Amino acid sequence: MDLQFTTACLPYYHLGHSFATARALGLSSLELALTPVLLHEGAGRVLSLTERHGVAVRSLSVGWAGRAPLTREEIGAIARFATALPDCRVLVLPAPTGGVTGGLGAYLNLLRAFGDALAGRRVALTVENAAPPGDAAGPGPLDHFPQLRRFVEEWDLGFTFDTSHAAGSGWVITEPLPQVGKRLRNVHLSDFRSEFLHGGTELLPGGLRDQRLHLPPGTGVLPLRAFLRALRRQEYRGLLTLDLRGPTLRAWWPPTARARLADALAFCRAALRDAGTPRAPLPERLFEATAEAEAEAENEG
Repeated sequence: MDLQFTTACLPYYHLGHSFATARALGLSSLELALTPVLLHEGAGRVLSLTERHGVAVRSLSVGWAGRAPLTREEIGAIARFATALPDCRVLVLPAPTGGVTGGLGAYLNLLRAFGDALAGRRVALTVENAAPPGDAAGPGPLDHFPQLRRFVEEWDLGFTFDTSHAAGSGWVITEPLPQVGKRLRNVHLSDFRSEFLHGGTELLPGGLRDQRLHLPPGTGVLPLRAFLRALRRQEYRGLLTLDLRGPTLRAWWPPTARARLADALAFCRAALRDAGTPRAPLPERLFEATAEAEAEAENEG
């Protein structure tokens, strides 16, 4: 699998800083969090950065697509942007949330338009499971995994799985892995806490109120080592994208942000390396422990 991080981890710096950081950390690719400003500029600057730093863009995330309706012109521009990046193979759209204008019908129209714009292209259209609804929003139409799974299958889409969104919605994070199979194209990896950090929900830069999501691995409650082992056992060959936000990353302080990204990458590499290490033969044939059993043992420890 290809290990990378999203440029949304470092929102306070120019785009070149993300590419330079990825190269310094030994990564060969990034996920580009597309913004309206970048879309307006076109793909030229991004292509220049990929060549200068030797870091490809393998996935493109359009997080704002779920918050405001896109025009056909914008959809066409996003599709052209994605296909202009020679290594981009995944386009990530957020699942619809509660309270979005037009509801599921508007989202279906969005998917149809993207499907038409990407027809015959190498870029796979994927849906990312939604973040848990806030206090002011009701549940979304695809908030439960069985609903989202059926939707992805019926519309012949790929799946981008966000671990902290899943935990915030009450999912068991290992549950989707065997069920989505080859439709899983991208994993947004981060940790989750069931309570707010520092005892508050003050407004953070970028409007991030919920401090429970998108935490560095090992700073929350999720069994991410067991999750990564399960991915490895499943022979997953897609993208593994660190999606870290909020105060624990300290993304506004470059040395700390880089050190914590390095720690998160080391966490993933160690877990994946352990998963690939052959085990010594046992005197008796035992069944392989499931990821859930590993997670339980890890939490007890």
